[in-house]
Amino acid sequence: MMDNQRPVNYASAEFKAYFKRSRKRLILIAVLLVALIILISESTFIVGEAEQSVVTRFGVIKRIIINSDNDFHERYQDLLKDEISFSEDVKIVVSTGLQFKVPFIDKVETYSSRLYTYISDSEIVNTSEKKQYYVQTYAQWYIADPALFSLKFASMTDAENQLDNLIHPVIVQAINRLTAEDFVSNKDVLNAALNNGLTELNEKMASRGIEIKDIQVHRTILPTANLESTYARMQADRAKVAQQLRSEGDEEYRKAVSATDLEAAQIQADAVTEAGAVRAEAEAESMRIYAEAYSADIEFYSFWRSLQALETALDESATLVLDQSHPLWADLLSYITETQDK
Repeated sequence: MMDNQRPVNYASAEFKAYFKRSRKRLILIAVLLVALIILISESTFIVGEAEQSVVTRFGVIKRIIINSDNDFHERYQDLLKDEISFSEDVKIVVSTGLQFKVPFIDKVETYSSRLYTYISDSEIVNTSEKKQYYVQTYAQWYIADPALFSLKFASMTDAENQLDNLIHPVIVQAINRLTAEDFVSNKDVLNAALNNGLTELNEKMASRGIEIKDIQVHRTILPTANLESTYARMQADRAKVAQQLRSEGDEEYRKAVSATDLEAAQIQADAVTEAGAVRAEAEAESMRIYAEAYSADIEFYSFWRSLQALETALDESATLVLDQSHPLWADLLSYITETQDK
């Protein structure tokens, strides 16, 4: 062992002898560290949030690791009960992140759990009345069971080819059962037909570890021979809808006018009734006042009423000849005579 208090002379025979003795020990430590790193690396693996894995041992599937959003096995349990995923020797683990395996024996295959998009080539499709359209379809799918997927498909290309053989015919058959009007204008009918086809597709693809989330018509192009008739039909459909909207608008307008007229008539009737009541009260009050005035001085009231009658009956140029005993004249003459006598 070298003295730590003295400067080290790397060229000395003593240092060379010490290094020669320690070299084997250093090599052994380095080898052990490398072996430990390799062992840890072979014993662990990481499953990402958008990944899923299959763990095999000597070529036999032992474990399937899926994420928590994947409920494929619960929904298709009846269809998968005879598949390897439900075997007693296979464990389904719902987890992500750091995972462990038997080093050098277990092998791990990792698959994405994201959606894949399938788009078909454009193809002429007939409706129920034999009208033709160039149709391009698409679908969105994902690997729901990586174990079944790895057993049934050699590669992603193989899976896409099988999907093409299944998805496109289902969509085409759905369109074949629709009229041109429903296919072009009625999306609810089209979607209902596609949803039925989607159910059939998933029942066929469940045993292959694939679930299709959506199928739709990606693009529709009219053949030249169908352009004019289709545009005419679309114009007729739009005109029919416009006429219906106008009719509904006119009906609402008439209802509003009728309601307004009824309300106005009711208000007017209420006003007339209220005015009549006020007028009756005023006339009654007027008669009461007249009665009080008449009872206060009957002679004067008779005289004053005679003057009012004369004022009303005669104008400035009128000449009235009456007998002295006439009711309109007698009171006035009597008053004048009495005044002159006084």
